[in-house]
Amino acid sequence: MKKLLMKLSLKVSRADQQLRFGDFSIRLPHDHLLPVYLRKHPSYDRFLPFLAAQLEGESTVIDVGANCGDTVAAMAAQNPRLHYLCIEPDERFRRYLKSNIAAMQQVASGLRIETVDAMIGKDITQASLTGTNGSKHAVPGSGGITTTTLDDIVAAGQRPPVRLLKSDVDGFDYDVVNSAAGLIRHDRPLVYYECQFFDEAQRSGFEELITRLFDADYTHWTVFDNFGEIMLAGTRPAQVRQLMAYSWRQQQKRATRTIYYFDILAAVPADAPFVDQILAAYGARR
Repeated sequence: MKKLLMKLSLKVSRADQQLRFGDFSIRLPHDHLLPVYLRKHPSYDRFLPFLAAQLEGESTVIDVGANCGDTVAAMAAQNPRLHYLCIEPDERFRRYLKSNIAAMQQVASGLRIETVDAMIGKDITQASLTGTNGSKHAVPGSGGITTTTLDDIVAAGQRPPVRLLKSDVDGFDYDVVNSAAGLIRHDRPLVYYECQFFDEAQRSGFEELITRLFDADYTHWTVFDNFGEIMLAGTRPAQVRQLMAYSWRQQQKRATRTIYYFDILAAVPADAPFVDQILAAYGARR
């Protein structure tokens, strides 16, 4: 197992903040909270670069909700051979994303990272964005931005098969993954998505997504807490739903708050041994 080499440092200035991932240095807005989370929580945002280090070189990683490029920088520092497709709808984050990618490509000229300016969705067709401190979420039906399916974006370009689909869009990741039904059916990628719900509609959306993925032969499930620690690895969707119910009681203020959301990794049976190996190494790291 390749050892995770990511070394992260933080430099705060009056304007932008800087983060270093291996040979890459990226800029973040001064009010972005990622550096705070990274300092406070040792496992925060550490799994995806750990996973990316082990992925095959001639394959594509899709990063929906790429923000300022911190996740792609962390993954590319571990595996510069992959083809990265970053999708970010917010104009401010997108400026940082493109600037950071350009800086990374100056360091590694063969780095393949493309960007798409779009909001991804299937059933949510119109939305606007709101948020602060380095995070934005969609407000469906409020106009402003027309969504595009991930299937349409993938069909419009030529790139290697998709090995990993990652989504982090604060509450509507189920709709992002639903928009990639053709991609999931054809490429069978690892699917990694944030499971954060604030109302009954979002909760139902995520529960229905679990059913759809299971019906599509995604039978291997890993749940991480919002600090990046493994909570569950198993084959029963009911276990994932139990954790969602646990979080829902906290959201409804009927239980003491412990965590705020989950990250979920879903895999098909052919990938189960690979995922189990990654999880064992990730759990043993320090």
